[in-house]
Amino acid sequence: MEIHIIDVGQGDSILIKTPNSKTLLIDGGTNESEHIVKGYLKKHKIKTIDFLIATHPDSDHIGGLDAVVNKFNVKGLYLPEQTITSDSYNDLISACNQKQVPLNYVYKGDNFSIDNYIDLFVLSPSYIQDDNNLNSIVFKLSFKNKSFLFTGDAESSNESDIINSFNLEDIDFLKVGHHGSKSSTTSEFLDETTPDVAVISCGYKNQYGHPHNTTLKNLKDHNVTTYRTDLSGDIVLYSNGEIIYTKKKYK
Repeated sequence: MEIHIIDVGQGDSILIKTPNSKTLLIDGGTNESEHIVKGYLKKHKIKTIDFLIATHPDSDHIGGLDAVVNKFNVKGLYLPEQTITSDSYNDLISACNQKQVPLNYVYKGDNFSIDNYIDLFVLSPSYIQDDNNLNSIVFKLSFKNKSFLFTGDAESSNESDIINSFNLEDIDFLKVGHHGSKSSTTSEFLDETTPDVAVISCGYKNQYGHPHNTTLKNLKDHNVTTYRTDLSGDIVLYSNGEIIYTKKKYK
């Protein structure tokens, strides 16, 4: 299995390729970075997206997704059941309607079989709130003996709900929530999930100061090997279900 954290600047976009060439695309960066996402998918000879996941409707996560829907064969969009009046959201829904891409609203407890030995289990949201970040789809991807946690822009309150609801004592990979903001990735969350590897997707010298020092310290105190797109650009991790590894050295 391959996990590609695409450097879209201040935003998120993650491509997952399974051993049998099934594809998940999690978020698509901003409107301005849509050419980066499209170019990356074409470079890796992706023609079909089996699962397109819009974690929540913030423009730095879904801005480029309408372009993906327009250019690629998307089999289904998975998103929280939250309607907002933004150009990015309207463009995405319009693109899906025009190409007859099914919309699937997901909630805590939903699960999907992605490929042989690969299952996706939704941990959040429990219900829809006013704050977009709190509605982020958080899910665990299990591949044989390894577990991968993807968090969107989930906040500390989401993290508390998740660790109180589920046994997540052996997470191996963590996509750090909210670009490394101090409002996520609490020490208590790391105590419970015990990841070995983490990735932060954020823009170089971004205006928000992400990742925050508090988050970096929490990760360091928990001995988590952490990679950052603002320092390393695109990051690719691999797993055979027994180990997680890289093929190049990142900063």
